[in-house]
Amino acid sequence: MIGRILKKDMKRRKSVNAILFLFITIAAVFLASSVNNILVVASAENYYLDYANIPEVSVITSGTEEKEEIDHWLGDEAEDVDSYGYDTIIALPEKGITIKKTGKDSDFDGNGATIYLGAKDTEYCKVFDKDGKEFSLQPGELAMNQATMDRNHIKPGDRLSIRSGNTKKEFTVKLAVKDAAFGNEMTGMKRLVVSRADYSLFAEDSKSDLIGMYYVNTRDSAKFSRALNNQGFASMGTSITRDTYKMTYSFDMIVAALLILIGICLILIALLVLRFTLVFTIEEDYREIGIMKAVGLKNFAIKKIYLAKYLALVTAGSLLGLAISVPVSKTMIAGVSENMIMEDSSANLWANLICTLAIILVVMLFSYGCMRKLNKVSAITAIHGGQTGRRYGRRKGISLCRRSRMPVAAFLGMNDIFSHPKRYLVLMITFCISFILITLPLNTVNTMQSREMAQQFCLDPDSSVYVRKIEKNGSETYKSGKAFERDMDRVSRELKEKGYNAELTGIVLYFFTYNQPGEKDKNNIMTIQILGPNNQYQEYKKGTAPVLENEIAFSEQILEEKGWKIGDSVVSTIGGEKKTFIITGTYSDYMQLGKSARMNPKLDCSKAPMFDYWEVLVDIDTKTSQEVLLKDLAKDFPDYEWSNAQEVVDRNVGGIQQTIQGMLIPMTGLLCAVIMLITFLMERLFIVREKGEIAMMKSMGYKNRTIRLWQVLRMVFVALVSMAAAIPLSLLSNQYMIKPIFALMGADVEVQVVPRQVYGIYPGILLAGIIAATILAAFSIKKINIRELNNLE
Repeated sequence: MIGRILKKDMKRRKSVNAILFLFITIAAVFLASSVNNILVVASAENYYLDYANIPEVSVITSGTEEKEEIDHWLGDEAEDVDSYGYDTIIALPEKGITIKKTGKDSDFDGNGATIYLGAKDTEYCKVFDKDGKEFSLQPGELAMNQATMDRNHIKPGDRLSIRSGNTKKEFTVKLAVKDAAFGNEMTGMKRLVVSRADYSLFAEDSKSDLIGMYYVNTRDSAKFSRALNNQGFASMGTSITRDTYKMTYSFDMIVAALLILIGICLILIALLVLRFTLVFTIEEDYREIGIMKAVGLKNFAIKKIYLAKYLALVTAGSLLGLAISVPVSKTMIAGVSENMIMEDSSANLWANLICTLAIILVVMLFSYGCMRKLNKVSAITAIHGGQTGRRYGRRKGISLCRRSRMPVAAFLGMNDIFSHPKRYLVLMITFCISFILITLPLNTVNTMQSREMAQQFCLDPDSSVYVRKIEKNGSETYKSGKAFERDMDRVSRELKEKGYNAELTGIVLYFFTYNQPGEKDKNNIMTIQILGPNNQYQEYKKGTAPVLENEIAFSEQILEEKGWKIGDSVVSTIGGEKKTFIITGTYSDYMQLGKSARMNPKLDCSKAPMFDYWEVLVDIDTKTSQEVLLKDLAKDFPDYEWSNAQEVVDRNVGGIQQTIQGMLIPMTGLLCAVIMLITFLMERLFIVREKGEIAMMKSMGYKNRTIRLWQVLRMVFVALVSMAAAIPLSLLSNQYMIKPIFALMGADVEVQVVPRQVYGIYPGILLAGIIAATILAAFSIKKINIRELNNLE
């Protein structure tokens, strides 16, 4: 009997059942594949880092002058050091790499990352081929990661010319590799791998910029770092922990987390639609229910008829979603595995299965809970269509006498919403969720493209352009701020010779140790000094910028970790001189993952070893647009790397922005399709319920277009109310969902909202979809005959 009823009901409500089936399927695909992806990435991080032998702490030193002293300390005096290794890499100027192609040479694009030359046969931070296997390189052969090859349109067999100091050699690209330490976009570093013989050829050049790399395995990385800082090695730069490497790969989970959120929201929408259709079906079948109760069927026996239908729908949809989620999971994992090496069992199909079973269980429990109303209905009440005969009560809705000038269609639409708000609650919640979902990636992209994001990377958003790598071809990297300032003056003169009235301001990076007077532990902190006229653009959350020679500012994370406050004094040794500074302010930015210091611009640091420089701000007195200016500068000065603020930000956050931006159109299309399906479903059910009222309007002379306009305006009013409700909820989602993602990089960022997009264009697209679906569903109005007046109570 249940089978016959189920078959009959499936045929009677094809569109409703098809839409519910589709929602369950899509939700299962998103949820199962995304959960699987996060589990894979989370487990693969440690596996990949172990596979590549990434140490607990990697210490970078400038040059090799203090190698004996550091080796002695690590081997004989340092505590909790299980093992350590040493190797060198060579910093390459980007202009020192040339791509050799048939008849034409082209510049190498490092995407703003620092490029290093390394040997293949290293004990730590190993590289592997794309299958995760060992490989060998012969003299004259070279390997690099796939992303760098793709950006430069390089394929195996192409040739590269590399110059460092006075040494130059051509190489043939053999293959693409997976590089755990230097391969992720977030690290800001790229490594070109050659044979040990070729590497030694460059390393023996006295003008090559050798960087020392110590690889330390320790039981307590924090304790080791403190002890290392206390040694006061002048050449010591930054130290990178294993957790920092792991964090760079955690950004691969952001897109998966967003898809999980979409999947959960789709399930919520499916549950809301399911409740509406279930209640509607029960109300429509009141008389049948009454007859079944009258002949002695118990409540649960009647519920089984409905549960059987939804169990069949949910199971079929979930199983189809499970089947689709398997290739989707593999595709998502393949995207992540381009940068990582994973175990063979990394595709956790059990996670897909558990998510599918969870969807079936949740939907069925929800369906059972929605049928509690059936328990309260007696046989007589059910036979009477759910009516008890009592029709008195306070009237809801809006007054016609006060809105006599309002068009009929608009009045009817608004009156429906005020008269039966619960009936439209499902639509309002669904629209609200959809509006919020579309704002999440939109606000994320807008924040990454904002002025504040540029400021978080220590840039002045108002500067004309930025230049990186101003060294002349063949010259060494800068060892002091004085040499850097001389080259800034040289570039400024070159610009003036070409007619550009420009001022250059450089952002110089040092690593100094700081401690409060009386403290033993020293803290090695990346220190930023602005050299040039534009040194007042940086913002501070508390206090003021350091101006005098004895003033300094620290990031909020540093102050919180060390317990320092504005007004405290810190001691540092700079260029062999011990100096005392007063902390005047604090700030938040992304430099060194939110842990840095800002030195005053007046202090002479020429005797201190300079670690590197960040960017050079170029302020040009011109009315030319930035886009045209960049093209002109690239044409007049092809040896320098010119860029705008957004390009600098993009190459420091990796490909996340492009990934999320690429999702905007597909996600908008998906949400628009979801909303249109729900709107179409609800409108068809409304029309079925309102057949009597529509027949009465036709008998009074109202045309089909007026009745359709009533249906459309009602949906528009519901959508507008939902948009208004979505605004504060969207602001909350910015605070508790988007901000924590940006905080992972080390700073607190205000999420940027572009009202024209968030409250205009994209909601307008969704609203257009709602109107289109309503018009499509309302075409069935012309099939309603005046005889339907017989069904009007």
